[in-house]
Amino acid sequence: CSSDLPLLGSDMVKMISVAASGLVALGLGLAGCAAFDQSKPSPQSDTASATKELQITPILQTTTGLSGKAFSYPEGEAELRLLRVEFPVGGSVPLHTHPAPLIAYVSQGQIRHTRGDQVNTFGPGQAFVESDQGGPHTVENIGEEPAVVFVAVASKQGLPTTNFVTPAP
Repeated sequence: CSSDLPLLGSDMVKMISVAASGLVALGLGLAGCAAFDQSKPSPQSDTASATKELQITPILQTTTGLSGKAFSYPEGEAELRLLRVEFPVGGSVPLHTHPAPLIAYVSQGQIRHTRGDQVNTFGPGQAFVESDQGGPHTVENIGEEPAVVFVAVASKQGLPTTNFVTPAP
């Protein structure tokens, strides 16, 4: 982690760690809502209940990351993280890996995720999973505005979210 890069400082890593917990908690809370029993009649009129129906829209469900490799959860004291990562125009995260699986959700802008020859682009409302087995990759803002990505990490206490990799010469 290089302190001269604004997106890579320890404050950013801390901010990313805190943000991931919230997204995971939100996702888990909404998943729990799916079990809500809607078969019981509501005491309200049909018109009133129609405007107050809970709507759950699946965004992502998978057993593998972008690399196609399965993910596994780290052993130890579980910790959920929710991070809000804001990429300035032209901003990027250099070559790195993740020791725990994560879900990234793009809420604004356009990003490019590159792992070797595999290049994926994502825009608002799109999400992807990064496996702990996925290997080194980069992420960059390729849009004309800041990009905002929410990252939810299923990790363990004390484990970093990101490990930076020195490219081979």
